[in-house]
Amino acid sequence: MPAGIAPDCPPAMNNHGLGAGFRRRIYGSPLQLIRDLWRLFRATRDILALSLKGRISADFRERIMLAVSGVNRCRHCAWGHQLLARIAGVSNAEIAGLLQQDLANSPDRQLPGLLFSIHWAETDGAPTAEARMALEARYGVRVARQIEAAALLINTGNRIGNTFDFLLSRISRGRCGLLISER
Repeated sequence: MPAGIAPDCPPAMNNHGLGAGFRRRIYGSPLQLIRDLWRLFRATRDILALSLKGRISADFRERIMLAVSGVNRCRHCAWGHQLLARIAGVSNAEIAGLLQQDLANSPDRQLPGLLFSIHWAETDGAPTAEARMALEARYGVRVARQIEAAALLINTGNRIGNTFDFLLSRISRGRCGLLISER
């Protein structure tokens, strides 16, 4: 389990308000979820290409997943993608850094894609035109689309996981679903 990520249900309740301490990105309305599901549907080809050889590598894909999960602070995705990143050869030190948006240990050739992914998540899928053009200039249109598809895929998963945690924290009156930093 990553540093700062709480187990599912700690014995003590430190958050007395319903959802008062929850500070992660969630789906605030069904329309936001529908929007992202539609985006996923439109990006199906690029999402499927993420697992093909000759496109972005598994370690690059996992770095993107961790960086975006760090922005959204999704404990479920962070845990799962840490395991996949280790399998892909990413060091524990780099994994910890990626979850904090510290790219110091990341490969130089992947930095533009990682920075774009962080920007993508911070802007809720609305990166600046300049950022998108710079990404395409660096990697080409096909790879840039895959990087953006990876960011979309993990962002959607993050928000679903965080929304689940928000509801869990409300139902449990703060006993479950919160990160240590939210208590």
